[in-house]
Amino acid sequence: MKFNFDLKRKVIKALRILYADIKLNKARKGKRVVACRMLVVRNPKHFIIGDYCYFGPDCRIEAWNKYNDKYYNPEIIIGRDVRINSTCHIGAINKIEIGDECLLGSHVMIIDHSHGKNEYEELKIHPSRRNLFSKGEIVIGKKCWICENVVILPGVHIGDCCIIGANSVVTKDMPAYSVVAGNPARVVKTISEK
Repeated sequence: MKFNFDLKRKVIKALRILYADIKLNKARKGKRVVACRMLVVRNPKHFIIGDYCYFGPDCRIEAWNKYNDKYYNPEIIIGRDVRINSTCHIGAINKIEIGDECLLGSHVMIIDHSHGKNEYEELKIHPSRRNLFSKGEIVIGKKCWICENVVILPGVHIGDCCIIGANSVVTKDMPAYSVVAGNPARVVKTISEK
């Protein structure tokens, strides 16, 4: 008996879309959002996800509206045609916005908060019992390529069409059309029409 590989592909695609619908059923999302196995979501009612987005295996997307009896108003906005590869972690108590047509490599962490304000008195408390604190929202422009193992910290704005090199830790704003690398990350090249 000859197996129809086209049919197999269509069935797998339909199952992935169904899986995304189940996991993200409370999110405001566009059409054809695809999620692979082991997607972990927290409070999807705080998500807005554009059309044609893809979430790779083992991703974790969390909107923390309550932690240690303190309430937050998180918002995670993911634009149209965003590709998020495996084992990425996106966590918000404030706001994280990823622009249209971005590509995130594997093991990317985008998190807008920390456990406490890192003040002396807080250091005497177990980190998991400290209140979450955000230094500000994270905004990533359109058509950015964020390579593997990148960490983007609170209060950072990244302009359109940036390339963030592998293993970079982004601690401050980056202008559009920049190639960024390092720990802490810095602009190593500006791309222009010339």
